[in-house]
Amino acid sequence: MTPPPPDSVAQFAADLRALRLSAGNPTLEALAIRSGRGRTALSKAFRGNALPTKKTLTAIVKVLDGDVDAWVKRWALVRLEAVESSSNNRLGGQAHHVVSLAAFGWVIALVGVVSLAMGVGIGIASARIGTSPSASPQSVSVTPGDDPWAEAACQDDATRVGFGTRANNYLVEVFWSPACNAMWGQITRFDGAIDNNSLTASVAVGFQPDTTQTITATDVQAVHTPLLLSPGRTGTVCVTGTVQVGADQIDLSPPLCTDGR
Repeated sequence: MTPPPPDSVAQFAADLRALRLSAGNPTLEALAIRSGRGRTALSKAFRGNALPTKKTLTAIVKVLDGDVDAWVKRWALVRLEAVESSSNNRLGGQAHHVVSLAAFGWVIALVGVVSLAMGVGIGIASARIGTSPSASPQSVSVTPGDDPWAEAACQDDATRVGFGTRANNYLVEVFWSPACNAMWGQITRFDGAIDNNSLTASVAVGFQPDTTQTITATDVQAVHTPLLLSPGRTGTVCVTGTVQVGADQIDLSPPLCTDGR
């Protein structure tokens, strides 16, 4: 089943439910076993209150014998539209300019690579960490430097708590998971210069070097940092990054900062 053109998050979920129905309407338990994703994440994906993560979507569509590439392309566009609709939000105590779809009218030509962008081929780099920040007790055991994509619980309740654009072509985001008591950053690029170029993202408590978690990946459209345990409400978490395009390095300043959860 090939999904129709991109529209709202609600319609996206409705069409995902239709795909499930066409595949015999398997139960959430059956889908969880076959997809390797948690029931909570699956339920949220079909409910339509928010877009699922790319990893959850891909797992669902594969199990239901759908067109993974088509669904991922649509997911990327709906996600950008959702960001656009939130452009007036004030996050992290400051207003951020949000991605304009008009500025990225050509992004449709790039979405074919999205299936390789957010998680596929991205290895979590070794990160240096000093005294790990801590807050409330965790319900899931994670450590600084873990891959947020590798822990289903982190993704199941992940909430975006900050976002903004940098250098016109880059979306910077901060995510928080109550279950894992952890935060991480993600940077997505729309500059069309992916091949043979690298993207680096870092997350830290304020500007304390000994808490920094960093990742660098080549030939990708997006990277996410390793997990950073939440410093509590008195701390500030900042995400920043750089882009290497040939001999040129683009600094994605200023850092995107939001209060720790």
